[in-house]
Amino acid sequence: MSSFKPAIGRLFASLETRLVGALALIVVASVLLQVVTQREAFGLRHDGDALVHASAIAENADQFAEAVGKLRMATNRGLAANDDTGNELTDAAMAIGDRLGKLRNSGMALYDLPEAADPFADLDRHVAAIMQVQSGTNNGGALVARIESRNDAMATLAKRIVERAHADREAAQQRLVSSAARWQLLVLCAGLVTILIVSLVLLDMLRNILPAIRRMHRSLQALADGDLDIAIGSFRLKELQDLSGPLETFRRNAKAVKNLAFSDPATGLPNRRAFQEDVAWLFSAAPHRRFACMVVDIDRFKHINDDYGHAAGDDLVRLIGARLKAALGETGIVARVGGDEFAICIEPEDDETAYSLAARLTGAMRTPFSLGEYSVAITVSIGVAEAGGDTPTVDIDELLRQADMALYVSKKSGRNAATCFAPQMAEERAVDRALEKDLEGAFEQGQLRMVYQPIHAVAGTAGGGEVEALVRWHHPDLGEVPPSTFIPAAERSGQMVRLGEWIIRRALADFAHWPGMTMSLNLSPLQLQHDGFSAFLLDACSRHGIAPQRLFLEVTESLSIERNTRALLTLNLLRNLGFRIALDDFGTGYSSLSMVKSFKFDRMKLDRSLVMDLGQDPASMAVLEAAVTMARHVGAEVVAEGISEEHLIDATLDAGCTHLQGYYYSKPIEADDVPAYFAQPGDGRSAVA
Repeated sequence: MSSFKPAIGRLFASLETRLVGALALIVVASVLLQVVTQREAFGLRHDGDALVHASAIAENADQFAEAVGKLRMATNRGLAANDDTGNELTDAAMAIGDRLGKLRNSGMALYDLPEAADPFADLDRHVAAIMQVQSGTNNGGALVARIESRNDAMATLAKRIVERAHADREAAQQRLVSSAARWQLLVLCAGLVTILIVSLVLLDMLRNILPAIRRMHRSLQALADGDLDIAIGSFRLKELQDLSGPLETFRRNAKAVKNLAFSDPATGLPNRRAFQEDVAWLFSAAPHRRFACMVVDIDRFKHINDDYGHAAGDDLVRLIGARLKAALGETGIVARVGGDEFAICIEPEDDETAYSLAARLTGAMRTPFSLGEYSVAITVSIGVAEAGGDTPTVDIDELLRQADMALYVSKKSGRNAATCFAPQMAEERAVDRALEKDLEGAFEQGQLRMVYQPIHAVAGTAGGGEVEALVRWHHPDLGEVPPSTFIPAAERSGQMVRLGEWIIRRALADFAHWPGMTMSLNLSPLQLQHDGFSAFLLDACSRHGIAPQRLFLEVTESLSIERNTRALLTLNLLRNLGFRIALDDFGTGYSSLSMVKSFKFDRMKLDRSLVMDLGQDPASMAVLEAAVTMARHVGAEVVAEGISEEHLIDATLDAGCTHLQGYYYSKPIEADDVPAYFAQPGDGRSAVA
């Protein structure tokens, strides 16, 4: 019994079993109703035929009794009045015989009555006897008595036959009525059973099957509409339960895929696609409120990866995202839209502007981050664009583009700053894009040229004439484009390696005509990381007959050599080949000390910002002396850039600089003017010597 109930439960848990069982019960009930109806119909027809037969017998019995009565009346009248009733007696006797034959042929039992003798036998003799009495031939009393006795017996028997026939007819009629009542009862019961079965099936459909199907339909519709948070739930019907399992698996997988498609796996933050959808919803929900959209970029993030590895970089990105969210609160949307870029959308507080909010974020990012055993300090640059208010519609892509242009300005302005978008930025950005495009044609159209700025050694310093090779671009429409503008354009557009190779070829071709001199070449970090650069440089020197010892290769402090293995290996290789390495812009960045410790430079070029304020700011002199002392202590020459006035000469010489360079001596000159410049006596050169 204990195993029977679960089996029944499993059986009726199937929608197929329920529907098939319900249909089978309805068919059985319909067949039963049909069988009962047919059976009772046959019974009714049989009872009806029996009633018709009994009615016919009763009618014959009545006619038989009537014929007997006529015979008796004719006999009595003839015996009483001696009337001639022969014909009437003969007709009555014939009618009696005819009806008696019909009764016998109908199957009515006539001889099981109390009168065993047949009083209707030899009616012709009985009629003849009556006629004899009527004619007077035989008026014996005995004959008359026999005639009357036989007439009485016939009347009595006829009466009993009529009673029997009428009783049989009434019995047949009663049987017919009973059959009809039984037929109605059976049909009613069968109909009620059918109705009950149909009602139970309908009730099961309404209470169990249809609600389950509707719930499953709602789940399917929700999944089709992209609602992956709906719970599929459980179902009692086997088919729906079997379907709910795969649907729940599909929902979870689809939600996981959606999370992958709309979130950043490293930080768990929304990605660009999710950010755009969330911001669009936010703008539609509050169309008349003002929002600030920001693009946040980690400054020099590549150095973090080079320093500590990409795993540490991922941890740092995650921590930065968490700090941004903590600084903005629950109302701000923070998304990671690039390797080192975040996008933010927030409604500033009433007492805070979009710029002040961005400035607060840049300040919050300066607090060092803990990466296990390391503590890393970073800065961020932010571009800000505002939207909403009276603006009827907002293009999210355009808003991000504006914030990106503002970020570009922050980067150009020295990083670690926030900048709000202004319409003129689009024009400046368009100019930059045009420069990137025009630079590609500058090579073929001869718009690039090399100029050379002299570098002067102080008295007692070994070496002859020296120049620094500088590239210039004369744009046909814009005129002279400064290197600070087109060098970044070349790096952004991927043309820096090509430009660097052009500079080296052009400069070495000119330098080959200046024997005994030294030249400084500025190298881009991208060049040092390019495969085959060392071989290219050696080949160019060999082609022009230039010894590597005559060249200084200048790299900027922003290169962060100790963080770039490829650059460090390249510089070591070049130095071993005889090239001399100079660290440009020394003293301006946080990595100066670590770079001097990591690599042995032959020369340090002090940034012009350390020289310009000499004589006006005592602190500047102290910084200059410290930088020169450190460089001289490691055995490096020191070049002071930016010597634009005479009073700067003594200060730099007193600090211990070995070389001077600046407009006070000479602006960059054309290649054809270099030999003549160093051939002339006195003036600038004598001021140093």
